[in-house]
Amino acid sequence: MGRLAIVLLLFLWEWCPKAGAQNAYANSLIKEIAALQTAQQTDFYEAGMFPSQRIYRSLPRPSREDDNIFFTGLIVWTLKSIRSQLNEKNRAIVDAITQKAVVNYGRYQNKDGRPVYNFWQTNPSRHFPNSRYFSSRKKYIIPDDLDDTAILYLSTGISDSLRAIVRQLMAENANGRKRRVRNTLKRYKGFPAYSTWFGKNMPVDFDICVQANAMRFVLDEQLPLNRYDSATLELMTSMVKRDEHLKRAAFVSPHYQNRSIILYHLARLVAAHETHPLLQPLKPLLIEDLQRQWRVTGNDMERILLQTSLLKLGAKQGLRIIPSKKDLASFYFFVANMTSVFPNPIKGFFVKSRVTNFFYRSDAYYLALLLENEMLRLGKELS
Repeated sequence: MGRLAIVLLLFLWEWCPKAGAQNAYANSLIKEIAALQTAQQTDFYEAGMFPSQRIYRSLPRPSREDDNIFFTGLIVWTLKSIRSQLNEKNRAIVDAITQKAVVNYGRYQNKDGRPVYNFWQTNPSRHFPNSRYFSSRKKYIIPDDLDDTAILYLSTGISDSLRAIVRQLMAENANGRKRRVRNTLKRYKGFPAYSTWFGKNMPVDFDICVQANAMRFVLDEQLPLNRYDSATLELMTSMVKRDEHLKRAAFVSPHYQNRSIILYHLARLVAAHETHPLLQPLKPLLIEDLQRQWRVTGNDMERILLQTSLLKLGAKQGLRIIPSKKDLASFYFFVANMTSVFPNPIKGFFVKSRVTNFFYRSDAYYLALLLENEMLRLGKELS
């Protein structure tokens, strides 16, 4: 090798970001996330939890602190997904965050000890925290749900002894086992797909984002597919091919509702298992949908999710996006939909209502999404 070639290689080695190296932006995001984690127990949050807010957009003073496990679990899962790309110092910070967070998971487990989880603490129930009306009435206690269960297991793993139990509970609550779905599109009412809820008396409820998280759990754990898994994947595939995830976003995903967020969930599933025969056809469709949504969205937090999704699916990396305070404040990742289980046409009438929908946000999770995006962009540059 000539001297010029050696000098050029040395220059490139020093100039290019190295594997495991972080820039100042990524370092600052990790520090900010760690700083937002509750260090000591407060009157409202347990140590290790990440704050989040429940927003009543129909009220003049809309914000309530909400100690759900949903955002804490999502933060741990997101950090886990990029941990291998971090340097040793930042991996240590992530490990410390995880260790402090997961000790809280047990407070959200089924009140009778079954290995499924609730959005809120269960024993005793802390449903609708900071709401004098809802929290004082037992009829508003919600059942355990598939979304939180999948997210928490994806963030920490699951033991062999619990897999079969969780799978059985998922199957027992799928469409057609106890009751049939009454509030989806007519063509999907016969699909034995997974429901959002584990509740004994809860109506079947389809949500494409919840189903995407459920299938990440099934496929990540390399579990053999049963008829409920196949039906769920076929349902999701049909919705994407018919553009129903975009044209009827709030209807097919009553608990997320936002097109960019739905595409993020779908891309996260497909990117992790893109060779699966039932998911492989979705990749080019999702890339086209993501590019189309990019052209019409006006919120930079949505653009973060769209860019992250494109990066996960192998698209070229773009410029770093720094969302404004306005875009952060107006971005809601999750929706507690009080009428999602109502039959048609009632569900359709109220699906976007500001009175029956409660909107959720978490600054710490939004920082985790920015960090995920930055590490994916950095990974593209390195490759």
